[in-house]
Order: sequence, then C-alpha cells, then structure tokens
Amino acid sequence: MKKNLKLILKTFIFLILLLICFFAVVIIVERKESYIKNKNFFEQAKEDHIDVLFLGSSHVINGINPVTLYRDYGITSYNLGGHGSVLQATYWELIEALDYCKPDYVVVDSYMLEKNYQYLDVMEENAGEDDINTSVEQLHLNMDAFPLNKLKVAAIKDLIQDKDIQNQFLFDFIVYHDRWEELSKEDFGVLNNKIDLNTLMGGEIRYEVENELEEYVQAGEDEILAEHTVGCEYLMKIIDECQRDGIGILVTTLPFKETYDDQLAAHTAASISADYGVTYFNMNDLGVIDEEADLNDPGHLNVTGSEKTTDYIGQWLRNNTDLADHRGDSEYSDWDSAVESYNSELYEQMKGQSNLESFLNVLNHDSVSCVVYVNMGSDAFIDEGVKHLIKNLSGTERIDEAAAAGGSYILIRDIASGNRYEAVNGESLESVSTSMGEVTYIPIEEKFRLFYRDEDPDTNYLYSDEHLYSDIQIITYDNENGEILSQVYFTSEGETYISE
Repeated sequence: MKKNLKLILKTFIFLILLLICFFAVVIIVERKESYIKNKNFFEQAKEDHIDVLFLGSSHVINGINPVTLYRDYGITSYNLGGHGSVLQATYWELIEALDYCKPDYVVVDSYMLEKNYQYLDVMEENAGEDDINTSVEQLHLNMDAFPLNKLKVAAIKDLIQDKDIQNQFLFDFIVYHDRWEELSKEDFGVLNNKIDLNTLMGGEIRYEVENELEEYVQAGEDEILAEHTVGCEYLMKIIDECQRDGIGILVTTLPFKETYDDQLAAHTAASISADYGVTYFNMNDLGVIDEEADLNDPGHLNVTGSEKTTDYIGQWLRNNTDLADHRGDSEYSDWDSAVESYNSELYEQMKGQSNLESFLNVLNHDSVSCVVYVNMGSDAFIDEGVKHLIKNLSGTERIDEAAAAGGSYILIRDIASGNRYEAVNGESLESVSTSMGEVTYIPIEEKFRLFYRDEDPDTNYLYSDEHLYSDIQIITYDNENGEILSQVYFTSEGETYISE
C-alpha cells in the first residue's frame, strides 16, 4: 500500500513538474513583441493609472507618445495602436482593454476606414499571399499579450476565418513552437522579468526624415466614400461602445501624406463622428506638422512629428476635459521615470546619430545646445531638405544668404539663454554669450575657421587634421554647464552625407 502511495505521489510530482516545464517552454518560444509593447498596459491598468487610451494603426504607435503627454500635461495614457490594425482589429483591442481598465477618454484614429473586408486572412479579392500573411502576423502584436478567454475567442473568430489560423492565436504554441533556432537571451529573460519592456507606454519613436513626397489629387470637401464599409461599421461600434460605457471619445486622422482615397475616408470619418455628436479632427487639414521635417516616411511620423501631434491632442484634452494632472503625485513616480528614460533615449540618438537629416531634426527637441557649421562649397547649400531643417533650428532664412554667395555658415543655438547666433560668408561672431562661456567665431579661409572659448583661444573646435575635408560639423554641448557632448563630421557628396 505504501509503495502504491509513493508511486502515485512521485507520478503526481512528475506530472506537475512536466506541466511547469511545458508552460515555461510555451512562454520562452512565444514571440515577445506583443509582451514587450503591452506588458506595461496591464501594470498601469491594475494601478488604475490609465486616463486615456489611444487606438489605431501604426500611425498611432508612431504618432502619439504617452510619455510626452504626461511630461507636458500630466495626463496618463496608453498607446494600444497596432501595426496594420484595421478598425475591426482596433474595436476588439478596445473590448479586450476595457476588461482591464475604464479610461475617461478614448482617442481612436480612423486610418484605413475605407477597408471593406471582414477577415484579415481573406482581405480584398486581389490580396496576395504576402499581404495576407503580413496582416495575420501584425494581428499577433495586438492579441498575443491578452490571455485566452471568452473575449479573445470571440475576437479571433470575428477577425480570422480559417479555423487553423484561429487556433494559432488561441494556442499560439502551434505557430511559435519551432522558434528554437532564433531564441535570444531576451526570450529567456521573460521568466524572471529581466526583459527590456517598452518604456513609452506603448508608443514607438522613429527618427528618420522623409522630405521627398508625392503630391496627390485633392478631394472636394463634400466627397466621401461611395459605400458603407466594414471600417465604417466598426468605427461606429467603437463610438457606440464608448458612449454606452460613459467614456469620452475623440476621433482623429493623424498626419501623413494622404492619397485621394485617404481623403475620402477622412471626410467619411468626419461625417460619422458628426452623426454621433463626437469631436473629430483631421490633422492633415490643421497644419499641425511640417511635412518637410516631421515625417519618417509618407505614412508615419518621426520624433518631432510625434511631439507635435501629441501636444495638439494634449491641448485639446486640457481644454475640453477635466482630466487630472498627475505630475508631482508620488503614486505616478514610474511616469517620471519614463520621462527620464525618454530623455536619455533622445540624448543617445543625438550622440550616436550618423544621418545628417535625422540629427538636424532631433536637435529641435532642445535637450542639448548645438553649433552647426557648413563650410563654403558644401553640397548642403543646394540641398533644399537640409536647408529647411537648418531653418527650423535657426528660425531664420540666413542659410539661403550663405547658399546664394557660396560661402560658409554657422549657427549657435544656445538653449539656456534662448539665443541663436548666425554668421554667413565673411561675418564673425565675437564674444557671444553661451552656456559654454563667451565664444568667438572668425572665418579665415576655406579649410580654416576659428571657433573657440574666449577663456581658451588655443582650442579651435572647428579644426581637425583628421577631418580636414569634412564640410559639415555639428557640435552638441550641455545646456547648463557647456560641456562638449559630441563633435560629428559629415562630408557631402551630392545629397548624400557621409558621417566621419
């Protein structure tokens, strides 16, 4: 009898250990993108720290930064945008999210309203296999982080037609079990919480600049979509759900380069919002961004574009709601940490940036001061995109003066004092005040310019034997103590800029 009990006990312990090992394997092999992006959602929801939910596609992921919304307005939010999320996927993400939190406001972007298909694994009649596979893959970013329950089953059945593909979402070990060869340290780190999570509360920042944009035919103000699409239906469902739950809702079209069809969809979103008495704004019509500086590509915003759209929505929320300002509240110290982390990320981007356009653009953030020098004969003087970014930093058109004369150009942008000093062609700057101390710039000849602290005239920051033929130099320095943070050199070849 005792032997039988021992055998039963050993078998039971073995099965428990086997089950633990199985679940550990399931966690390890699962793709971590959804977990990394949305793990903090569950943490913030548990603390009741989500006042606003942002929903939509990658336009939202890259266009709204909850950390800067908190930094500038004290409003706490989470960005649940999903890459490629059509509105039916966005609807179900809202329903899933409301199982964990009840925000005061939902902001939903209406991009892809014109899409008129129900299932992501079917799509339009002319959809290729690659498009369908991408659509299904992108849904994993939305759904994998949510545990299996009745809501998730309902969502997957509504979004996916093929039962085998449905099962890949409901039991994702089916699709991830063969990831052994691509496992990394990060995959194992999830077991003991040693994994780098998204620190921007679901947002993701891009840094490149796209300023060569195609122009599209403009739609008339009264032109809307010719049919009531699946996208329209699910936008209405999202609005219905929020109004039924007493949640405020704002419908947007975030900035991007709109095609004619995109404009029709935006006009339709405005019409639907008006029917429900809901505020809608199309930021493409409001001049919120600078198209020559704030786009990462025609469809997505970069860091400066994200700052501007987030600020616009922050101003609207501040003026039209009674959302609390949580800054200074010790319960929200993790949000202050998120702001510090974001500022560090920006600094690292500046310090290690090898793309001239991206470097010039991110300097608008004002976290560091800078000196921008362009030597005579540089191809930057005939690059309208680069000149535009320098004008954004200087606030003047003086770079055009230098370009017209083929001469040199220098900008000192000193954040602490708020001063911006420029000199073009043969002009000098003598003993101007900066956080570096008083500095002087004197042009001597093409390959030799003086730029030094008055207290140390022997150190010429614009001369380097190693970089003698570099025609563009950017110096960054600390806003408070004037410490030199970086010196980056570029050599122009046409509109290509080689980082030295």
